[in-house]
Parts: sequence; structure tokens; C-alpha cells
Amino acid sequence: MAGCCACSSSCYSRKKIDKYIFRRKENRMISRRKTTVRRIAVSCGCILLGVAFLGIPMGCKTAPAPDSGFLKESEKMAPHKERFPFDRVWVKPDVKKEDYDYLVIAPVNTDYLMENTGWKAANPGNDDLEESARKLAQYTEETFREAFQKDERPGVKLATQAGPRTAVLELAIVELVPSKAVLGALRLAAPAFGPAGILVGGGSAAAGGRPSVAIEGRLKDSVTGEELFIFADRKEAQMRIIDLKAVTWWGHAKDIIKDWANECVELTKTPKDYQVKERGFFTLKPW
Repeated sequence: MAGCCACSSSCYSRKKIDKYIFRRKENRMISRRKTTVRRIAVSCGCILLGVAFLGIPMGCKTAPAPDSGFLKESEKMAPHKERFPFDRVWVKPDVKKEDYDYLVIAPVNTDYLMENTGWKAANPGNDDLEESARKLAQYTEETFREAFQKDERPGVKLATQAGPRTAVLELAIVELVPSKAVLGALRLAAPAFGPAGILVGGGSAAAGGRPSVAIEGRLKDSVTGEELFIFADRKEAQMRIIDLKAVTWWGHAKDIIKDWANECVELTKTPKDYQVKERGFFTLKPW
């Protein structure tokens, strides 16, 4: 009997010891996780503080791009941030989105980008650059089309041809400022002058020294050709800890184009007193 009691006591002691060891290990794991989280938080904080102390703008909007000539009456545009996330817009006073059920997205124009901003002249005979511009136009059109197709809310739907109660969205990528690293890697020459003799370097400085892209667009009645809405916008590429996207001439523009597409969808699906906001200027995502 005494032996059984001793054995029982010994087993109980071992269980207590095992439980104690398990708790210590568990506490250590929790402590390590907390330490890791603190380190990540401190690292992110240091990055953000470094950005602030270095004077890199995080939330300030880049300056508007100069007019390219794609929009014929661009002087009538003005900022209307209470509704639109773009630099400048104009809306036909009596237009009602309820008058339109369908939207045609026209092929995207890059002629003003290649000719007016000097990319073609600075890189004569560069077939890769011409092909890259075509891919940029195709990507922009497909991204806008996909954004409208994926949105299931009631409102305007995509169409393939003009007709009654149908609007046409015409877009042009009018400026592209890649990073110096990309220019060097792709062996591209940056154009010296942009539209109206404006230094492209000056445009880069206006964009905060970071890669940027500018767009102009117009929405027209597909039957009458009357302009219903025009806009112009320039956006900087989001700041990234590791920029894995800036490996092509226009790779940095992909996220910006997605933003523009989503913003246009929001504008067609929300009331006229609803403010469509821009996305942030900083991301920790490397992809």
C-alpha cells in the first residue's frame, strides 16, 4: 500500500514538473512572439521616422501634370475634391448618370506620351519602347474593363459598341516618369523636354522625385459625341520597402492605373454628393 502511495506521489510530482516545463516553454514562445512583434513595430516606426526626417513627402499630393493637348478645352477643368479624386475635372452642368445604361471603353491613347513628352525622340529606333507603350495602353484598357466587370452593384454596364443611352470613355496616358534605376537598367534615355518645352526633370521634381504617371480622360455621348465629363490626374507610385515592380519602363504605373479604374467605377456607382477618396502614398508590401 505504501508502495502504491509512493508511486502515486511520484507520478503526481512528475506531472507537476511536466506541466511546469510546458508552461515555461509556452511563456517563452509567447515572449518571443511579443518581442518579434515589438521589433517589427520598431522597425516600421524607424522607417516612417526616417522618411519624415529625410523630408520625403508621404501624404502630399504631387503637382498636376501640364496639359498634353488630348483634351481640347482643358482650361475649364478645376479641382473638386469634395467628389472627385482627380487633380482637375469638368462635368457638363445638366448631365445625369441615370440617362446612361451602358459604357464603351475605347482603346487607350499613348501618342501624347510618346510624341509630346519626348520619349520617342530621346530613344530613336527603340522598338522595345514602342512595344512597351502598346502594352501599357492594353493594360490600362483591360484594367478599366475588368474593374467595371467585377463590380456587381446596379448601374452602368459595359458595352462593345455605340448606341442610345451609351457613353464612351476615352483615356490617354500622357506622362510617365520612371525611376533613375529603371532608366539605367533598361538603358533608356530620359527626354530632355516635355509638352510645351517643359523640362521632364522638372516634372519629376514636381512628382516628389519619385516615379509617377499622368492620365487624361473624357466621357462622351456615343451618339452625339458631346462631352459629358473630362478629367486629368497625376499620381506618384506608392513608396515600397522593396520595389519589385519597378523592373519595366511602366511597371510602377500598374497600381496607379488600378486605382484610377476603381475610382471611375466608384464615381459611376455612387451618389453625386459622395466623396471618392484617393488611396495612401505608403505601403509595406514589396509586391
